[in-house]
Amino acid sequence: MLVLLLGGAEGLSRLFGPKLMPPDRSPQAKPGETSPAEPNMVGDAAAGWRPKVGPQMSFGIPGGTTVNSRSMRGGEVSVEKSRPRVLVLGDSTIFGVMVADGDTIEARLAQALPGVEVLNGGAPGYTSWQALQAFDDRFAALVPDLIVVGALWSDTQGADAPDATRFGGRRAPLAESSRAFVLLREWVREARWGKRVEKVGFGIQKVMAPSVRVPIDDYETNLRAFATRAPHVAYLVLPCVNDPTAGKVGDFRDAYRAVMRETARELGAPLADVPPTFVGSDPGKMFYDEVHPTPAGDAKVAEVLAAALAPWAASAR
Repeated sequence: MLVLLLGGAEGLSRLFGPKLMPPDRSPQAKPGETSPAEPNMVGDAAAGWRPKVGPQMSFGIPGGTTVNSRSMRGGEVSVEKSRPRVLVLGDSTIFGVMVADGDTIEARLAQALPGVEVLNGGAPGYTSWQALQAFDDRFAALVPDLIVVGALWSDTQGADAPDATRFGGRRAPLAESSRAFVLLREWVREARWGKRVEKVGFGIQKVMAPSVRVPIDDYETNLRAFATRAPHVAYLVLPCVNDPTAGKVGDFRDAYRAVMRETARELGAPLADVPPTFVGSDPGKMFYDEVHPTPAGDAKVAEVLAAALAPWAASAR
């Protein structure tokens, strides 16, 4: 009977429910080759892609920037350290799209913490899974004393399969091939968070993403994994354009924020909880779009992050 009910639910979902995003069969750049979708990215065996090495006049950065041989924004970095080293990891907000070199979160943080070296390990589009792969492949040799994890937005993007499946070869969750399961999950999210899961454009139709790039349980696992990669770890909850008026994202991404906060609490790690500090600010002055801060926004993020790291920095010098 249960099998019949489940089969009926699946059949009705496929007949009357929304379509699912089809598997991504677009050509992927081989390691070192320019991405067909983004000329400023190259294929990467570990993380799927990485910023192209060399001068960059892209990503809306005023005056352009430089990407070093490890695909990090900025100049070359010596393995040898002369002062405590902080590595900030995350996506385009951490990389600093549309922001000049001197206005990035990392540049502001270095100014606020004299005597501490701050490195920008962000990359546009990176999830926590990709940041972890990039660290193990390219950044571990730099032996940071503290890692700041700022990945979240890309983790929550709708996808046909998680990053660990697309780029890491892990088996895809079987349940996500069920139209009934995906539809039920969307209803649950809507009931809890008040907004339906992201719809993705494909061709002329709007389809439902069967997965996200990093499922929330994997997100927590990744956050905890960073704590094993360096002597110290800190977590950065980034703001969005809804925070000045609502104090929250207003959808299921708030659950990811909650996971980061709880992970920091359980590990006793510094937490830069930025969103509450944006309440009451002018969204137009602090953000270019939904999630990318202006220089003024980045300055505020760096201020909160510097305060969270100040006790560690004082003891590390």
